[in-house]
Amino acid sequence: MKRFGRMVPVAALATGILLPGCATTEPEPATTLQLERMTESEREAGAKKVAETYMTNFTTAFREKDIEKFKQVISEERRQKLTPEVFEQILVASKSEQGEFVDMKLVAVLDQVIYQTFLWKMTYEKQDSDGNPFRRDYLYFVSVGKTGESEYAVGAAGFRL
Repeated sequence: MKRFGRMVPVAALATGILLPGCATTEPEPATTLQLERMTESEREAGAKKVAETYMTNFTTAFREKDIEKFKQVISEERRQKLTPEVFEQILVASKSEQGEFVDMKLVAVLDQVIYQTFLWKMTYEKQDSDGNPFRRDYLYFVSVGKTGESEYAVGAAGFRL
């Protein structure tokens, strides 16, 4: 027991030396963001075009098994990790879960002040256990915000139940 009692202070000292300490700095002054509602023309000319391009790339990636189109709809971090083998696994999982992509239709646009959320009904078809085809609809959203003068970017996208 005596030996363990001596090691605790040595370990604490080593930890204190090896780990960086906290630094104190002057807090940065809080900035107030000027949030402006996206105008109807910005929504139609800019945000909608970005959302439609995203959806075209997304559906083309799966329909044509096009890894380059898929890379256009994922983050830089995920792009660096994406290999042809991983993409093939994604395609197999998508086909197993959803089936073959059939069609998509823009069903609504939600005006959410500084960004717009575009909602698509996506229809997929697959076969039941007896081999009979059936279709299923999914809801897919793409949220687009304004990032500069006449510049827009997708902030979030994905399937919703």
